[in-house]
Amino acid sequence: CAAGRMAMKRVILAAAMVAGLGGPAMAQRQGGYAVAGQTPGGQRYTGTLQMESAGGNTWRVVWSVGGDSARGLGLLIPEGPLLVVGYLAGREIGVVAYAVQPDGRLVGTWTQGDGGGVGSETLTPAGGSTGK
Repeated sequence: CAAGRMAMKRVILAAAMVAGLGGPAMAQRQGGYAVAGQTPGGQRYTGTLQMESAGGNTWRVVWSVGGDSARGLGLLIPEGPLLVVGYLAGREIGVVAYAVQPDGRLVGTWTQGDGGGVGSETLTPAGGSTGK
């Protein structure tokens, strides 16, 4: 039936799109990144980030921004693909969720400390490296 063939084509197309997004973006997540973000108050910032595998779908993350550093542990959710990281910056805890982009960038939204507020951050692979 024509409706059945059309539905099957949609399923195949959707699977191909998901596979295309998951491939290159998932392959380059380890290594250095350039950080560009904005605080909940609108202040822009830049820095660097290092990410390394902690086994399975977990990742150790270290930020360096304006002389400050933060450390976190992340979980990659392949179905997104989405990387969610809990972190400690000084005495404040925070969480960030990054959408993994097809070009390898990570586009995130974060909150930190008791005051909350929502900031944004984009991680761009450093040096054009896309290898693990």
